[in-house]
Amino acid sequence: MTIEPYLVEHADGIAALCDRLGWPTYADPDVARRGCAAPGVVVRVAVEDGRVVGFAQAMGDGVMQSFLSQLAVAPGHRRRGVARRLVEAVFAATGTERMDLVTDDAEAFYRSFPHRAKPGFRIYPG
Repeated sequence: MTIEPYLVEHADGIAALCDRLGWPTYADPDVARRGCAAPGVVVRVAVEDGRVVGFAQAMGDGVMQSFLSQLAVAPGHRRRGVARRLVEAVFAATGTERMDLVTDDAEAFYRSFPHRAKPGFRIYPG
């Protein structure tokens, strides 16, 4: 398995993975293609035997602050260090000193990284 910078050829695999995980937004290959190549976005992709088995997406200013917006790993590839490698690779690629994130169900995983826990919010338009 390799961790690679995002290429447009990965979009269909990212969409298929999101569809399998029940993540509707990036389950559309066109949305995945546009979102992964948007300005300020950094994506790293886990590829095994030519197939996307995971990806991490972050946004940042390239200096101080970044935000991990998505991390997905195919169920059959979990608990093998794929997620950790993706987080480390995408964080390094942002060129920032810190990375924030929001999680609903992976607190133990993120606590395994050097961190400071902070309360947060996800704001939606009116």
